[in-house]
Amino acid sequence: MNIWLPNNASYDAYRVDRAVSEYDERLMFGRNEDTGDWCVFIRMPRPRDPFPVIGFGDSIPDVNTVMERVRQADTMRTGNQIYNEVVSSQKQYRDSLDYAANQAGEESAEVIEHFMRKRGKSPVVKSFSKGVSSNDA
Repeated sequence: MNIWLPNNASYDAYRVDRAVSEYDERLMFGRNEDTGDWCVFIRMPRPRDPFPVIGFGDSIPDVNTVMERVRQADTMRTGNQIYNEVVSSQKQYRDSLDYAANQAGEESAEVIEHFMRKRGKSPVVKSFSKGVSSNDA
């Protein structure tokens, strides 16, 4: 893989490279010559070539955008937070499914009871009594 490092690039690329290197000395910013994308790379002990971990397309992004994505992807520093967000999101999703299932069950029961009552076969006994007025006595 060929990487075009920002040593010969514009000042914007240099600023991004410096910011990611200050965040983590294993990170670097450069252009992947194979794809043409600007990427954050991580230096790996083996193989010796840096490995692209975050891509940004064919234009150099601003430093804030890159650093936000780097922080979001940093599982070493924010792994517990990411895990908690995923668990919370899954719980909210399951709760919404449970609520929808309960609502559907209640609506189905009402529809069935309505049709059974129309045919005179409702399991729910409803009795209506004619009230006795003082004039009837």
